[in-house]
Amino acid sequence: MDKALNCLIRTVSSMKANLIVLILILPALIAGCTDSEIEVAEKAMGCTYSDATNYNSSSIVDDGSCIYVEPPEPILGCTYTDALNHNPTATEDDGSCRYPVVEEPLPGCTYSDAYNYDVNATEDDGSCIYDIDGDGIIDEFEEGGCTDSDANNYNSSSTDNDGSCDYDQDDDGVYDWAEKDGCLDENANNYDASATESNQSMCDFPYVMTLEDLEAFLEALRNASEEGLETIFIDLRNMTAFLRVIEVTENSEEEEGLGSDNNANTTAVEAIIGHDPINEILYESMVIRFMGDISMEQTTVQGPNGINYRIGSSDSGSWYYARDEVYQYENPFLEDEEDEGGGTSEDDEGEEGSLCDQFFDNAQFNWSEGWTLSHENGVNTAEGRNESHGLDVRIEFVGSQPHLSLFEISQFNGMGRCSVEILDPALIDITIDTNLPRTSMTMKIENEVEEESGSTKTWSAELSEEHFEEVRLSEISIRVYAGQEDSEEEGGGSIVTEMVLSEQTSTYTDQCFQWTLSWADNDNDGFTSSGDAYTVTRAEKVIDPCPEDDDYRNNDFQVVFYDLWADMPTGGVFTPGFSIILVISMILLGSTITRRED
Repeated sequence: MDKALNCLIRTVSSMKANLIVLILILPALIAGCTDSEIEVAEKAMGCTYSDATNYNSSSIVDDGSCIYVEPPEPILGCTYTDALNHNPTATEDDGSCRYPVVEEPLPGCTYSDAYNYDVNATEDDGSCIYDIDGDGIIDEFEEGGCTDSDANNYNSSSTDNDGSCDYDQDDDGVYDWAEKDGCLDENANNYDASATESNQSMCDFPYVMTLEDLEAFLEALRNASEEGLETIFIDLRNMTAFLRVIEVTENSEEEEGLGSDNNANTTAVEAIIGHDPINEILYESMVIRFMGDISMEQTTVQGPNGINYRIGSSDSGSWYYARDEVYQYENPFLEDEEDEGGGTSEDDEGEEGSLCDQFFDNAQFNWSEGWTLSHENGVNTAEGRNESHGLDVRIEFVGSQPHLSLFEISQFNGMGRCSVEILDPALIDITIDTNLPRTSMTMKIENEVEEESGSTKTWSAELSEEHFEEVRLSEISIRVYAGQEDSEEEGGGSIVTEMVLSEQTSTYTDQCFQWTLSWADNDNDGFTSSGDAYTVTRAEKVIDPCPEDDDYRNNDFQVVFYDLWADMPTGGVFTPGFSIILVISMILLGSTITRRED
């Protein structure tokens, strides 16, 4: 705007100057003025503005020729220093200045560590409250105390644990949670040195037997009541238990050459009978010793998974695996109905019976001339002697409620002895190992017949009631061997003919004879079982018979059963005749636990 105004002024001035010059020159022109006059008149004109760059101080009349410096371009912006967007380089304010907006204050708690901190508050109003432990309870409402439920002074209303918790109520130096109740009475059977808290109700004090207690027990034996000896065997029926019976008898006549050795004139039988009724496992172990140093030993463990056998002792014997595919568990401690109310066959015949029999028949309190009672390590022992019978007796009881653990009768002037002992079940392993080497089943045969009629000879027999291994007929074969009469081994010589029992019958003709083999599965169950029978018949050939002096016809022919599953003759690893062990064990056990009559 200033520039336009200056331009206008200069234009007007120029026009004015030109007019003045014209006025000055015009008369001269009209009058015919000279050049000098005209030159003077021209010098009087020029730039008369002092701010112009071509200012002429001698000029009288401005001729509009003044020249001015062009002003710089202005820098637009906010030129006010109190504005938010003040621009210090601006030369010309453009009206863009912005100023802080002053709002109304928002009161509240402006401290971020406060329980009621308000993020929107602009002015703290002193309302802040605090929860230093961050439990959701304002500090001023906190209640100090023990907040640990494991402490014995736990306070459920306390909100702030003040370190007052007590974990050792009795102040014995052991935290309550680490206390161990137990019997701290050194006179008790179950004294527990590791216990920290005495609990008298847990103490099991030794039972010390009196003569009155012994009298009552012997009277119970005498009366055969369930408070006596039979109680023990009743308890054994329903729990894992093992009973050892030992019978040592002296030979009536001294063996020649062995009279100097007392053991040489004795026969000893030791039987261990036991079971696990829950898993239906039976355990039988038998040791028989003849003349001191000759012995046979067998152990059998039988269950649903098969049978384990061992011939020989734990040091010298080896274990084997056999099977009983139709296993039938029988509790060994159940009373035999056939023996109920009776004694042994020896008793029926009026014989004296075993030493154990003699004691049970005379088990009243006055059996002994005097009893000696002792107690050691929880075992009560009663010992007595009967001079008239020549016997010593030893009876042991265990437990706070006395249980018979052992009784033993022995000759004090001889080697005879009889004892019955209840064993610790933890000492005997009754698991069935199916990975042992296989052995064959045992064929318990009875009613064996070998007879000749004319030119025919017949061998026959049946499985006895004692036979218990039921295996598939397809796994057993019957063989006829041709061996020499003096052959010491059963099955010696060569096989004449063979039949798998499942075939039921077969025939075969050799150079001298016609053979007929048959098996009768009387219960038709497909297994070897009691009552099954066999027949082997040998008849002379009718056509082309062999001569009387033929070596073959004079062989000692034998009938043998072969276990195909085990690949060996039946009876496997067993000592010949050892099948009587079970019979002997049952006789011993039966004579011991059967109820006696007066």
